[in-house]
Amino acid sequence: MKRRKDLKPIAKKIKLFLMDVDGVLTDGRLYYTERGEEIKVFDVRDGLGIKLLQRSGIEVGVISGRSSKALLKRLEELGIEEVHTGRNDKLEVLEKILKEKNLKAEEVAYVGDDYLDVPVLKVVGFPATVKDAPPLVKRHALYVSKREGGRGAVREIAEFLLNLRGELKGLLEGYL
Repeated sequence: MKRRKDLKPIAKKIKLFLMDVDGVLTDGRLYYTERGEEIKVFDVRDGLGIKLLQRSGIEVGVISGRSSKALLKRLEELGIEEVHTGRNDKLEVLEKILKEKNLKAEEVAYVGDDYLDVPVLKVVGFPATVKDAPPLVKRHALYVSKREGGRGAVREIAEFLLNLRGELKGLLEGYL
């Protein structure tokens, strides 16, 4: 893992913040009602972290192997338009996004939590993961959160990235 001072130039290049959903925005557990409807639990703290990224000019998106109505509702509430669900071929999705947006992989941050995320973590400029990710996944991350997935990890990573860019304090002035 690189030292914090080495991450500033990397952080300044980021234009797109992508993340997995289950295990990152949620705790990774699946909940079903008696009627078989899937329920997702999101941490509101992550929502504010996403909003801070958006206010800084960083676009936010998801690449997830699963899809649900609850997820799509939450992404809509957060104003996230770059949505790729039901996709396990995450590297292929990333390559398509890069081409469409005329971005380089080094301009992307990605937060993943499991083996399906490793191919993307290997190529993006700012790979990050959550505290409860497997050790193999952690080895491919420049930043590992102190919080578990679905428990404010996205907020922590967003604030870490924005702090490296020198933008966090200014973004928080309206709140403090």
